[in-house]
Amino acid sequence: MAGLAAAFVAAACGAAELKIATVDLDKVFTAHPKTQAAEAALKKAEAGVQDEMDKIVAEGRALEAEVAKLREAAKSPVLTEEARLKKRDEAEDKLTELQEFQLRARRTQETKMKQMREQLLKVRQAIVDELTQEVADFAQAEGYDLVLDRSGMTMNAVPMVAYSRPELDVTEKLIARLKDAGAKPAVAE
Repeated sequence: MAGLAAAFVAAACGAAELKIATVDLDKVFTAHPKTQAAEAALKKAEAGVQDEMDKIVAEGRALEAEVAKLREAAKSPVLTEEARLKKRDEAEDKLTELQEFQLRARRTQETKMKQMREQLLKVRQAIVDELTQEVADFAQAEGYDLVLDRSGMTMNAVPMVAYSRPELDVTEKLIARLKDAGAKPAVAE
């Protein structure tokens, strides 16, 4: 059946024989030096956000402690009724401050996480675009008519390429090509 499909495609294209390759782009993407660098940068950014959030949480705990202290003081029998009412009002004000702080902290965390996600998507898309161009360049240099991504899935979560002969796989060649390109010094224009 696969031979029949290849023959049909070849006949439809007017070519005597198609040169086809498969590649595991997921594996190539993971092995790409820029992917590894992006992941390291993301981990560093996540650590920075986590440090910032830890400071905010500590600040929030300090506010909670102040609220608890003021509430406890408002119950003190040694204070006059007027002093207890003043402490209770201070505790309520501090509680409002705490609630506003918690809201700001949540918004800060959401904003930071959104920014990190957007940056990650932007970096990943740039790498995917580069990989797509690299596959096209590789296919042209090697004389391939068609290169299929065997890591891809259909909408029904079925592999796009159900079967291909192992010798058609060019994944390792592409990984080596990317590593070689990454090792070469950039040419000034």
